[in-house]
Amino acid sequence: MSNVSNIMNMEAVKSDSTVETLTTIQLSYGLPSLVLMISFLILMGCSKTYSNSFYRLVQLDLLTNILLYFNTWLGIRVEMHPAAVPFLKFIESTIPGLLNWFKYLTWWFMHIQFLCAANLNVHRISSIFFPAKYEKFWTRYYALFGFAFFIYSFLPTLFWFGFANEVSIINGTLSKKRNSETIVKATNVTAVFSVIYFVVILVLGLATSILVKSKVKAIGSASHENIGKKLTRIALIYCFVYTGILMWSVITALNSKMNFLPTFIVGINQNLLVFSSDLMTLSLPYILMIFDSNVRKHVFQRNTPVTSNNFGFTSFQRSS
Repeated sequence: MSNVSNIMNMEAVKSDSTVETLTTIQLSYGLPSLVLMISFLILMGCSKTYSNSFYRLVQLDLLTNILLYFNTWLGIRVEMHPAAVPFLKFIESTIPGLLNWFKYLTWWFMHIQFLCAANLNVHRISSIFFPAKYEKFWTRYYALFGFAFFIYSFLPTLFWFGFANEVSIINGTLSKKRNSETIVKATNVTAVFSVIYFVVILVLGLATSILVKSKVKAIGSASHENIGKKLTRIALIYCFVYTGILMWSVITALNSKMNFLPTFIVGINQNLLVFSSDLMTLSLPYILMIFDSNVRKHVFQRNTPVTSNNFGFTSFQRSS
């Protein structure tokens, strides 16, 4: 199949009431969530309460999600609004090709986002098997893991070559070239990896819960009886929020072959993409506020002493 190109005039986009409404909804929850993520990132970097390795990995996850959120606006959302197109044209005229990378990174971020989320479960599992060594290991190598995730996330995109969407200024007009074959390959590859990642997160979450419950049962301490339940909920929540990206990736890949989605759905497909992305990207600060006693103490200004962290997991580790 030849890589058929379809060139679109990005300056011809018209205002759409549906798009404007969906964007308003996205901003209503996105901006508060972004403020929370940035606040937690700074808090965990400045407060000694968050000095252990678990919170370094949480910071890595928060930083990834913050950058991903900004990229979805520059790579996907902004071009849907006529008033914002001159801004994109200014970027392209100032740094030619930069918008191509913003669009490419929408594929790239899916992989590093998964790795950061899965790494939190790996950290908890390592604390069970290596209680005396895991803290030193993660403190020393968490930055190296972040670099490895950065490199790995480029590898799945090697299944297709070139940019799926190429932005340039043609005859003074901001234009976008859609490479059909590349888009189909990218969508199919992303769908396959989404399924694999979902299974991995599910297995890691269940394994963490089972291992912790076994450890708590062996210790027999009443003070740790709720730890297994907390981690089970966390595992299930991570699986639930990841289904957003999973469902969009798989359905889009299937629709490219069978064309079963209604025209209306196809028309707002970009908005559905960002909604599914937001489900995963913006969930971490709320999960922290629900399950992490240290974060709750700072957010709600509680004066009660904190006896555990890592989602109620540190005191358990110290007892082992």
